[in-house]
Amino acid sequence: MVATFELEVTKVKYETHDVFSTYFSRDNFDYKPGQYLMLELDVKDPEGNTRPLSIASSPTEGFLLLSTKITGTPFKQKLVALKPGDKIKSKGPMGVFILKEDAKEIVFLGGGIGITPFRDMIKYATDKKLSIKLTLLYSNKTSADIVYKDEWNAFEKQNPHLKVVHTITDDASWQGRKGRINEAMIKEFCSDLDNSLFYICGPPGMVEGLSNLLKTMNIPQSNIKIEKFAGY
Repeated sequence: MVATFELEVTKVKYETHDVFSTYFSRDNFDYKPGQYLMLELDVKDPEGNTRPLSIASSPTEGFLLLSTKITGTPFKQKLVALKPGDKIKSKGPMGVFILKEDAKEIVFLGGGIGITPFRDMIKYATDKKLSIKLTLLYSNKTSADIVYKDEWNAFEKQNPHLKVVHTITDDASWQGRKGRINEAMIKEFCSDLDNSLFYICGPPGMVEGLSNLLKTMNIPQSNIKIEKFAGY
């Protein structure tokens, strides 16, 4: 059930040079891993004063975490200027891009700020000790663009079923895997293409490209779940 409520800021921080996180008190708010909130700010913006933001924190955590790419819009500038103690209006939870807890294998294909719902799902599966085989293929331009950089190793250590793979497209100093997510990479890390679920989240172009790639790999449409981050 979608509810309207007030959120209080408890903490703010930069994740990267252009990704900003806002932490809110959680209270009794319940949601499923992968859902999003509609935030409303008292601001004059040509694109409106509301935005959908995926919840990056797991229902197992005692706070709400929203992370967003910083842009020059009045809405984003107001969001980044919030301080602990500030209160804003919100509506939610919303969305059907949620973790399927009885899946055997899930491959997350993420790009940039599209990582937010995956942090939520992976943290939830880790805390709940779910036996799903989880693989995150996370693409960024440079290593400095990796969001929640310090958390992925910790999650892998806590969850024996989790593998996190970073691939970087535009960083000569990066020593790890390079290039966009492609068929060979997916096949390398997915042990059962026919029966795995694929969650794709990121900019619309990336989502569309990876959706089409999976179709050419004969992945059933019912096994592909997508969430587009337009304008982020």
